[in-house]
Parts: sequence; structure tokens; C-alpha cells
Amino acid sequence: MKVRVVGPAPGSAGGIGVMSAYLKSTGSHRTVLEFVDSGGTPGTRGQRSISFLRALSTAAVTADGDGAWVLEVSSKGSTWRKLLISVVLRVRRQPYAVHMHSGGYPRFFAQQSRFAKRLIRGLFTQASVVAVLGNGWGAYVRDKLGVPADRVVLLPNAVPGPDVVPGRGDEVRVLFAGRVGNRKGADTLLAAWQTLNTNGRATLILAGDLDDPDGSITQAVEAADDVEILGWLDGEALTQEMAGAKVLVLPSLAENLPLSLLEGMAWGLAPVVTPVGAVPEVVRDGENGLLVPVGDVAGLASALQKVIDDDAARDRLAAAARETWEQGYSLEGYRPKFDDMVERVARDHRAHAPWAPRRGHSSKESQQ
Repeated sequence: MKVRVVGPAPGSAGGIGVMSAYLKSTGSHRTVLEFVDSGGTPGTRGQRSISFLRALSTAAVTADGDGAWVLEVSSKGSTWRKLLISVVLRVRRQPYAVHMHSGGYPRFFAQQSRFAKRLIRGLFTQASVVAVLGNGWGAYVRDKLGVPADRVVLLPNAVPGPDVVPGRGDEVRVLFAGRVGNRKGADTLLAAWQTLNTNGRATLILAGDLDDPDGSITQAVEAADDVEILGWLDGEALTQEMAGAKVLVLPSLAENLPLSLLEGMAWGLAPVVTPVGAVPEVVRDGENGLLVPVGDVAGLASALQKVIDDDAARDRLAAAARETWEQGYSLEGYRPKFDDMVERVARDHRAHAPWAPRRGHSSKESQQ
């Protein structure tokens, strides 16, 4: 069966692009994947517009009943592009799934006008399946977007990892992998790092694009002799950093289910993270990682000091994190779950009237 996955190009910067590359690397005898760039791949405005128009054209000319579509939906422009593509698919009776990303979706949705909210709900409620990365997000799409419970599917992110966790030296390399800005908690992290007593034993590695409009992050990095900022890394370079690190830190303000967390767990790193999005469904405080409240500089400093100083505790958390990845977040088991989802979509040829609300799913709360 042909499956068209609509989103950023596999391997492009950002979580969806990376996850698409992981999906592309898998094999299946049940489905054949075609990746359709909908304009979310980084590039000039003209390049992105052309990609979007091509995606819209593909949706318009594909033969009826020819496979299934998966719309990779994030917030902002991603939602509006997928919304227009979904309109074409609905008019042509083409079934599709929405795969929801973005930890900032609730805020994005809340900021929309009443009319815009209605349009967004149409994107979700007219989908044959809405795939979410965690149970909390399942509750959100049911309660706020009006998606029927029987069409919500749990499909968490998954990542590859080494067969064996590599040995590391004495240095404790603490890795932050993500956009280096306040939304990912980089300001909180640097403030906490300045208070640590590492005795020259630890180094903080910041891997990701810099988002520093006021220059405060750059200033903090330049003032420290045990902080390195590497910029955005491709898959191979990030793998090298994972292989040399011992701790994964991600004190984000909001997340869905960050790939960098799962990648760190796969490589046997001890996670120090905030309990946002689906993160607390993966990391259990004190068992396979440490959870720190959002924006808590002192709490983050205490957690980092612990995993730097206490080798036994750090190794225990890291081993448990690796086991969690093996049991539920390894890429090896992802493709069968993905195929199950899209085969369900392909079976759904119900005639959906564009913009028509589903009966029985117009609760007062979901209309706000």
C-alpha cells in the first residue's frame, strides 16, 4: 500500500524532519512510503511556497482510494498548510491521518479566533485517525479539539540506538540537544550551571541552532570556560556527541515528546529534564532520570550536581533509561505500529462532508 507522508523533508532540521528520516530508514512489506514536502523544510520563502503548491497539486491529482495520507502537523504555518491540503483530500474523499507534534500546540490553538479554531477542529475531527505522542496529548485532542476517542491512536516517537552502550572516560559531558534558546530552557540551564562546583570534571555541551535575540545566552557561554556551543549537528555528528556524553539535560518550557530525550536514553545517558508534554510518561523521577520543575534554577543545579558527583547514581539512572528505550521507544518496533495506523486509515472511506462537525462531539469545552 502506498502511504504519502506530508511534512518536512526527511533529515531536515527539526524534530519532524529527523523523525521522518528515521521512518524512511525502516523497512516494511506492508507499506511503501512517499515523502511529500509541504513547505516546512528550511529554505527561502519562494522554495517553500513551491514545495507547498506541489504538495497541494499531488493531493489534487492522486487517484481516489490510492493508499493513505499522513499529515505531520505542528503549530503555526504547519497547521495552515496541512489544513488546506486536508480540504483537498476531503473534497476528493481521500482518507488521511493527522500525526500531531509540537509541545506548544495548546498555546497556539488558544490564541486563534473562534473561526480559526473551527477550521483547525475540522482538520482534526475529519481525520480517520489522529496519532499522538503521549496519553496526555490524547486527552487534549479529545477534550479541546473534539476528536472522538475511538479515532485517537498512541504512536510515540522512536529512535535508533547502539547495540551496546559505549564506555566513557572520566569527564562528565553534559549534553543539551535542541534549539539553544529560552523556550528549551537554555537560559535556566546556563544560570544553574554557573552555580555548580564541578572541579573541572564536567563540561556542558550545547548542540543546536542559537536562538538568542538579546545576546544573553552568548554572553553567558563566553563567560564560562566549561561550556561549548556547537550549533546544529547532523545525525552523524550528534551521534558522536551522544557517544561521549554521560548526561542529557533538557529543561524545556514545553515539549511534545522530544527526540533528543529518547536518543539520550538509547545511548545510555542519564536524563535531567522538565515534566512537560509526554516527558513524564517516559521519565520517572529518581528511577530512570531526574525531573525538575520548569524554570527552577536551584532545582536544576541540584539535579546536575548530583549526576556529576555521584557516579553510582548516574550509572543507575542511565541504565534504567536505556532499558526504558529498549522496551518502548526503539525504532525497531516503530514501523509495525505505523503500518497498523495507516492500514486503518486506508479502510476508512466514509464520505466526510468538508467542515461538517462530528455528531456527539460538540461539548461546551471543545467549543471554547
